[in-house]
Amino acid sequence: MKSRKDCLISVVIPLYNSEKTIKDCLDSVLNQNYNNYEVIVVDNNSTDNSKKIIHKYKKIRYVFEAQRGRGAARNTGVKTSKGEIILMTDSDCIVPSNWISEMIKPILYEEETIVMGHEYDLIGNTWTKFIQEANHILLKKNSNKNYINHLDTKNFAIKSEIAKKQSFDSKMKSLEDFEFYLRIKNSNKIRFLKDISVGHNHKSTFISLMKMQMDRGYWLIKIHNKHKNVTIEKGSMLESTHFLNNLFFPIWFASIFLRNPLKKSIYLSISELSWRIGMLKSKIC
Repeated sequence: MKSRKDCLISVVIPLYNSEKTIKDCLDSVLNQNYNNYEVIVVDNNSTDNSKKIIHKYKKIRYVFEAQRGRGAARNTGVKTSKGEIILMTDSDCIVPSNWISEMIKPILYEEETIVMGHEYDLIGNTWTKFIQEANHILLKKNSNKNYINHLDTKNFAIKSEIAKKQSFDSKMKSLEDFEFYLRIKNSNKIRFLKDISVGHNHKSTFISLMKMQMDRGYWLIKIHNKHKNVTIEKGSMLESTHFLNNLFFPIWFASIFLRNPLKKSIYLSISELSWRIGMLKSKIC
């Protein structure tokens, strides 16, 4: 029988049209100081050269998921996995060489069931710096000592039995990790490992930022409709669905140009307007 430190770990990476980033991601995942692990890449209907790149790696298990959506792709990876613990990252991320060994320690030795790490910006332009700052503020708002009231699956580990029992909502094409958190938060605390960070290629253009925020706003309303009775925690993304939040939004929007430098004001205005447009679209459709 293998010792706890040698248990099989499954790394699941959902992917869609990631030919520009998947090689660096896989190279980092395969360069670990932990030996007993499998890597499963779930292709969610890519139309670029992602599949060709993946097939150059002999140690990678390639799985195709026909149903579009990150929730469906994650579920396929979980179902395919054989490990005792499942780690996830995204196809536009780079993980450190001690990623697996450090992420699994709290689960193996401290009786934790779910852990989440941090991220840092790989691009470093104006847009990505602001996105990184916004993400950091969100995590800070939701931190509770060593735990966090939030979930981001780009740097995430979970006991396999929990992931397979709960699963992600296969209909969710965005924020599927946040919806998953709402379902498990009363039964499983999420340990936050702030010192274990993965590098992330944030959205780096005006158009990509708008699309991302519109998608998130759209799916946030779907999540809100699904979890109408859930308590909205302070700092949660669900706060933007609250009546008072929307009532005072015009005042907040007008004030951002008085309180921030011009570039940051432009970022905040575009980000919030795109988010609200997505929310409105979801309510109408």
